[in-house]
Amino acid sequence: MANNSGLVTAGPDDFAGELAREIRAAVAQAAPPGRARVTDREANELEDVRTPLRRAEEHLTPTVPDAARFFGAKSAVVRLLKFLWRGQASFNALVLEAGNGLVAALEQNRTAIARRFEELTGDLAGWREEARRRDSDQDARIAYLETVPERASAVSSRNPPAQDPGFPESVYALFEERFRGSPSDVAQKQKFYLPFLRNVPGPVFDAGCGRGEFLRLLQEERIAARGVEASRLAAETCRAAGLDVREGDAVDALAATPSSSLGAVVAFQVVEHWPAAQTFRFLAQARRAVAAGGLLIVETVNTGSLSAMNAFYLDPTHIRPVPPEALSFLCEAAGFRDLRVEFLSPLADSERLVERSENDVRVNEILFGPQDYAVIARVPTE
Repeated sequence: MANNSGLVTAGPDDFAGELAREIRAAVAQAAPPGRARVTDREANELEDVRTPLRRAEEHLTPTVPDAARFFGAKSAVVRLLKFLWRGQASFNALVLEAGNGLVAALEQNRTAIARRFEELTGDLAGWREEARRRDSDQDARIAYLETVPERASAVSSRNPPAQDPGFPESVYALFEERFRGSPSDVAQKQKFYLPFLRNVPGPVFDAGCGRGEFLRLLQEERIAARGVEASRLAAETCRAAGLDVREGDAVDALAATPSSSLGAVVAFQVVEHWPAAQTFRFLAQARRAVAAGGLLIVETVNTGSLSAMNAFYLDPTHIRPVPPEALSFLCEAAGFRDLRVEFLSPLADSERLVERSENDVRVNEILFGPQDYAVIARVPTE
């Protein structure tokens, strides 16, 4: 519809269609390349080299068979004439040694190539599975987008909303896909926490579990776990993957959990989405719900790194950064003990300054320090 100034306002159909096209483009860009065909040759190509080398070794030094006639005389003649072929024999031995070394090197190289091919085959299978999962996720988002105009029309025909309904789930899902990283990358970073959660005294509660990367890791480790996620799209994706995930508010779900019934509560990249009062309520409920000796893990953006803070403000749903000192204090105030702060996700050396002095080290810490940190704490046993 054109207004008086000549500008054109896109309708919800255009907006949803544009998002759907962008999602499909992202899926196409993320798809792995096709697998190249590799022919496995059954014949041993090095046998043509080994055979003449073995035959040459048999004639390296003249010998007389023990059962030969006139063995003594012939042996004496061979010993007397050794000086005639001594240099040639040394040359022949060196050539054979070099030939055998070359064959061994070729065999080692072929073994390494075969091993690398097997690794690449496994990687390719993983890429295909990742592409299949992302296709499934994107189909759910496109289906959601296609219903936006109908639901918007139904709402406006009844009653206009009293307030902003919030950031569109499908848009934020696409944002995560583009800027947070693939689920496999996220899961690789989160493997750091698995040793802490083995043998905890109960199931793990994942607050704001998102796409379910950590729940999948716990499932592979056979650690009982469940999650709560505010996004309907993300919760449905997790359930489709066989994960125990409820849609809803994580703090409310934690408040409804019986006391001392959990082994651990984890929250990855969540508290920066909450006001301070909500964060403390979450920590207090976690302290109540986790059994003695249980664990709390809270990961968020490292406020001490300016490059990390740039990423913080990139996310349109972030409310406020939480410094490590503030989060540690709130955890202690909620009743957790044995706190430790782990700084994670360091930048590659290529993204940092070359450190030639102590000042360079300090500048790197301030500008290009670790991107995340986590507070890890326990519920006291006494």
